[in-house]
Amino acid sequence: MKRDQVRRLLEQALAELAQARRHLDYSGQQVAGLPDNLEGATEKQLESVEAFTGRFARSVDLLVNKVLRSLDRMELNPEGSLLDIIHRAEKRGLVDRAEELREMKDVRT
Repeated sequence: MKRDQVRRLLEQALAELAQARRHLDYSGQQVAGLPDNLEGATEKQLESVEAFTGRFARSVDLLVNKVLRSLDRMELNPEGSLLDIIHRAEKRGLVDRAEELREMKDVRT
């Protein structure tokens, strides 16, 4: 893949992530006041929680599977495993600890 193509893919992935983040922020505001225990929650509140969790999962997937992989391609790193991608993100200073991204991936499933 040519460098211009890889750059465009990275730009597109970043734009998708930015949009996903806006949607996630909105959903976060909708669920911010809800109690930890959703027992007795209304259907509307449950829908808001479902939207938030779905948007969180999408944001994490976009970050790891598109943005970080595109960064690796830009830097001519080999494909590697998910663990390789996460460790390179830590080396780049994108996260304080690689474990943070692993936890995000674990939580989203």
